Amino acid sequence: MDSRETSTHSDQGQRVALTYRETAASLGVCERTVWAMVRDGKLSAIRIGRSVRIPVKALQDYVQS
Repeated sequence: MDSRETSTHSDQGQRVALTYRETAASLGVCERTVWAMVRDGKLSAIRIGRSVRIPVKALQDYVQS
């Protein structure tokens, strides 16, 4: 992988960011709910090129709060 490319996997191969669909599945809600959570600032999202991802850390923090 080129140093300019961004990966959604850590050095150990674990996911560090999820798609909206993956986030919704892990929370047991629909994608629209995840979109609303991001829009309302309850869950943070990052843009990687043209893709938007939810950092796993942000999801863990939300669940713990």
